[in-house]
Amino acid sequence: MAKFHSNLLIAGLALVSFAAVASTTQEPAEQEPVKKESVALKNMKASKSVYVGAKKCKSCHNKEDRGGIYDKWTEMKHSHALETLKGDESIAIGKELGIEKPWEAAECLKCHETAFSEPKERKHKKFKTDLGVQCESCHGPGSGHVKARLVAAKAEKVEPGTLREIEKGEIFLPDEMLCRSCHNEESPSFEKFEFGERLEKIRHLHPKREKPRVVPPKKKKVKEEVKQ
Repeated sequence: MAKFHSNLLIAGLALVSFAAVASTTQEPAEQEPVKKESVALKNMKASKSVYVGAKKCKSCHNKEDRGGIYDKWTEMKHSHALETLKGDESIAIGKELGIEKPWEAAECLKCHETAFSEPKERKHKKFKTDLGVQCESCHGPGSGHVKARLVAAKAEKVEPGTLREIEKGEIFLPDEMLCRSCHNEESPSFEKFEFGERLEKIRHLHPKREKPRVVPPKKKKVKEEVKQ
C-alpha cells in the first residue's frame, strides 16, 4: 500500500512539473497596440486659456499682409463641418446608426464643433459654437494668445506684415495624433487618412514664413529582402 501511495505521489509531482513547464513555454497573449498620445491635445487641456472663437482670430489673421488666413479657413471643409451634419448624406448615416438629428448628437458634435466637450467656463461669453471646426480646434484655446498680442502691440510698434514668433505655450501647433482623434475608424464616413496629404490641403502660412512649422514625419524606407 505504501508503494502504491508513493507511485501516486510521484505521478502527481510529474503532472505539476509538466504544467509548470507548459505555462512557461506558452506564447504570450497578444496585447493591444499602445495608442500614441497627442502632445498638442495634452497641452491644450492643460492650458489656462479659454476659447474665444474664429471671429476673434479674424481681427488679426485676415489681413492681407498676414496671408488672409481667416478667409482661407472659410473656404475649407473644416469651417462647414457643422453644416455637413445637416446634409442628406449625414442624415442617412444617422438613421442607420439610430441618430435622428446628427447636428444635435454628441457622437457627431464632439468632432464637428470646436470645444464641444469643454465645460462652459472654458468658453468666452462671445464664443460661437456654430462655426464648425474653428482655429482653436487645431491650435488650442486662444485667450492667452489674444491678450499677449495686444500687450505686445502696445509696447512695441512693428511694421505691417512683420513675422513675429509667439511665446511657448501661448498657442499650439497640431500634430498627427490630434488630427487622428477625429479622423479615425470611429467615424462612420471615415476614409484612409494620410496626414501629409491632408496637411497640405489646410496649409495657411504667413507670407514671410519660408518653411512650415508642422511637417509630416519622414516615412521609413523599407529594405528589400536579400534573395539567398
